[in-house]
Amino acid sequence: MGDKIRKALYNADGTLNRGTVVGLVSALLLLAQQIAGIFGLDLTGQMSAVQDCVNTVLTILTVLGVVSVPKDGATHEK
Repeated sequence: MGDKIRKALYNADGTLNRGTVVGLVSALLLLAQQIAGIFGLDLTGQMSAVQDCVNTVLTILTVLGVVSVPKDGATHEK
């Protein structure tokens, strides 16, 4: 199972699969909101702030080269 996860998160050249990482983070935020809803908490306003923080983290990872953004618009995804 670990190999499948690693294969989904990384491209063949060893870079992080940007689409998968962003989708995974979005899904985790949605899961957190749904779990909070089960307990009667409304995180609608807070989720906006959390998404801003996640966007900042993804920007930092992109600047550091952890998450790569192709310059020619092509993706490495198959």
